[in-house]
Amino acid sequence: MPTDDKDLQQLLQKVFEERGFDFRQYKISMLKRRLARRLTATRSESYQDYAEILDAHPEEYKKLFDDLTINVSRFFRNPLTFELLYKVVLPDIIEYKQASMDNMIRIWSAGCANGEEPYSIAILLTELLGKQLKNYNTTIYATDIDTDALDSTKSGEYSEDSVVEVKKGILDKYFHFGGNYRIRDNVKELVDFSYHDLTSEKFIAPAKSVFVNFDLILCRNVLIYFSRTLQDKVFNNFTNDLNKKGYLVLGETETLPDDFKSDFVCVDSLSKIYQKR
Repeated sequence: MPTDDKDLQQLLQKVFEERGFDFRQYKISMLKRRLARRLTATRSESYQDYAEILDAHPEEYKKLFDDLTINVSRFFRNPLTFELLYKVVLPDIIEYKQASMDNMIRIWSAGCANGEEPYSIAILLTELLGKQLKNYNTTIYATDIDTDALDSTKSGEYSEDSVVEVKKGILDKYFHFGGNYRIRDNVKELVDFSYHDLTSEKFIAPAKSVFVNFDLILCRNVLIYFSRTLQDKVFNNFTNDLNKKGYLVLGETETLPDDFKSDFVCVDSLSKIYQKR
């Protein structure tokens, strides 16, 4: 198995240039371990051989990203991101709504998987607004292309692994426990699940949202699977979908393309939180 760190860095640079996702700061030992699976599967004898496989078979990128990323869906995944949402992003949205006498809060969780992310946002909003929540017309649109995952959201039931990062006070307040953890109805009613393909030529936002004007869009660890051309298309849609001063949250390994940096202010570079200018 290859051990040349220079060839490894060249491979990671290629992935960054071709797909825009930066694994160069990941631990070398972890990268080598996970890349070894792909090299074995493709019968590549070196990182250079594997780079040629990526050129000849672009579909291999998806398999690579599946091995390099931890595909875990759970409530409040990446605690720092949710802390910033709770302390900075959502309060700013609420303050703006109050100042402009606008009672409509519209959020989009794009690539919602089994629903943990949009429900986490719903919990944070309920915590922040308390009794004032009833004064707002709040909808969190949660979309995915995985119909099986969308079907699983209907019950609102989750395993213990899904709630491992939920504080006990929040768990007791917003979940019923009966073997599994079931989200309470006051949270469920804030979230609207539907099918949506981010690469669609027909719809630039969830069809059920009718119009765009989102205050916050979360699209974490989804764009990593798209080519640069498709990424640019999706970012263009997101830019048009967001309200002025609206927020965009990406995955921690994802980057805002250069062509769109002038449209956003970086709020937090680690959690990849941006605000539209």
